Amino acid sequence: SDVMGQSIIVQMLVGFGAIIGDAVARNAEMRALVTAIERSEAAMGEAQENVRGILEAYSGRTPLSEQDQAELDAALQAAASQGRDAIAAAGEQVGAVQWLVWHRDVGQAQDAYLAHNRAWEEYLDRASEDPAEFARSQDAVNTTFADAEVEVRAAIPLIALFDLRDRIDVIFAPPPPEEGDGQSA
Repeated sequence: SDVMGQSIIVQMLVGFGAIIGDAVARNAEMRALVTAIERSEAAMGEAQENVRGILEAYSGRTPLSEQDQAELDAALQAAASQGRDAIAAAGEQVGAVQWLVWHRDVGQAQDAYLAHNRAWEEYLDRASEDPAEFARSQDAVNTTFADAEVEVRAAIPLIALFDLRDRIDVIFAPPPPEEGDGQSA
């Protein structure tokens, strides 16, 4: 009877240890994913800032001469190419995050964010060919960002470590009203 009681206690401790171990693993996976997403969002923000800076540099020159327009277009195309490449590299880091096979919600969050990253790459690829793309609404970028938010929030562990909730809130915070430039970071 005493041996049986000890056996039950050992089994409970092993089970509890497995639950704790799984929770720690899930938190570590999400920390890695959120860190990679933060890098990707930083690349997107840098691309937006570069484009904004180029546009501001030419904003006082209206109407633009043909030479100014050609220089503006070339600068925007270069910024688009540079942004696309930086975002693609950040996307590779997001895609490299590994998770345990039964943590499919982490995988779904990763897949949803990668769709957003690809939408940005495609957008900037088009802009590298035609700078007028910067003036168009980027519905795929915005839609995939909203979808990624749903999946990333769904994958937050019940007991979240590493400031995951706050970091995710920062990632998906709405942009200030004056930054309504057709795209979400």
